[in-house]
Amino acid sequence: MLMAISQSPPFLPAAPSCARILVAEDPFVSSFLRTVLQRHGHEVLVGAPSRASELLRHGEVAADLVITNEPDLFLDLADKVRLLYVAATPDVDLAARFAKCRVLRKPFRNEDLLSAVEELAHSDIP
Repeated sequence: MLMAISQSPPFLPAAPSCARILVAEDPFVSSFLRTVLQRHGHEVLVGAPSRASELLRHGEVAADLVITNEPDLFLDLADKVRLLYVAATPDVDLAARFAKCRVLRKPFRNEDLLSAVEELAHSDIP
């Protein structure tokens, strides 16, 4: 089942340090990530991983950062996308193929998520 890219209004007004984040995860994790990130002022778009990568690849969606447990779907954008890879057992070799990538092991604390987002969202891609 494909989930459409969806967006809910943020709980706080977006601040200059906030980012537009594309979450490409399963529905339960996506809902959790959306709630945490919106409470900190980020704009969050949510979609099924394969659909989200397709929309990003074709320029139909813009994002400062992608959060996913399926980074292989974004490999063709590895030099352009900032990626937060969340998984219980992440493939570090796969993560290393991205210009800007940070890995979070599930389960993680909200503080670790927010720290990784801050680190990645506005970093330059070489």
